[in-house]
Amino acid sequence: MTYLIGVDCGGTHIVGQTWTTSPEHLVQSVTGGPGNVVLDYTGAVTNLTGVLDQLVASIPTDQVGLILIGIAGIETAGHADDIQQLVDQRYQIKTRVISDAKLALLNGLAGDDGLLVIAGTGSVVYGRQTGHFLRVGGWGYVLGDEGSAYDISKRALKQILTRTDAGQTSQLTKPLLAQLNASSVPAAVQRFYVQNRQTNAQLAQLIAGLADLGNSEAIAVLVASAQSLAKQVITLYQRFDTPRPQNIVLSGSVLQHNQLVREALTTAIHQAVPTVKFNDITTNNAHAALYWHRWTQEDNN
Repeated sequence: MTYLIGVDCGGTHIVGQTWTTSPEHLVQSVTGGPGNVVLDYTGAVTNLTGVLDQLVASIPTDQVGLILIGIAGIETAGHADDIQQLVDQRYQIKTRVISDAKLALLNGLAGDDGLLVIAGTGSVVYGRQTGHFLRVGGWGYVLGDEGSAYDISKRALKQILTRTDAGQTSQLTKPLLAQLNASSVPAAVQRFYVQNRQTNAQLAQLIAGLADLGNSEAIAVLVASAQSLAKQVITLYQRFDTPRPQNIVLSGSVLQHNQLVREALTTAIHQAVPTVKFNDITTNNAHAALYWHRWTQEDNN
């Protein structure tokens, strides 16, 4: 029997899973603390090895073919080689370390070529074709992250400021000021600047709720945010060589939970590329370990 271990190290928690390949079977799943190496390198590595210790303890290590680890922030931090060497030496098992986004790309497309769109607190568009990776966006909340929860929150506040500058009151002013516990628009702006990114991104839930109630300005904010992300998807798609892959995987809390944003995104993409098909990720991305051989086979050809 051959075992494969996949680990998805996200910013809030780590999920590690052990799988058998023939037949495909989940042996064990373990959850640990945060895994973002940019925010806390030492803590993330400690949490990672804690999860791996539990997974490895219950199976014969000489029958583990691979440990595949996807880590949030690894491309920014540049610690992939260090972590790969550490894990490899600790367990004497072949290890590969990639970004959590590439892990999601591998899992969502089951090793095939195509695109992955992630829209949660932030956003990014990834693509892969015949062993080559492409990326559009994901430049952070200040310079990018179009279509993300943070982008929605920022657009909503800018809508209020535009109306205020014109001597008008936005439909969003009263609910957003209440949510920010601010007595005035300037106070709301001040609060937005001092709050952390995650807290500001949570304002998107308020905008989504207002849109569900028919608030036209909230709807416009959501649609504009989705359309800006759609432009990035189309940009990446056009960079593919022909014949272009036709599969697009949608991931992240915004695309999973906000039907309006999802529909605005897919409609805008279909207007430019009518042939593509959209899918969702239905398993934890640790499951990607089962598809790693497809990428390595392509790389070796």
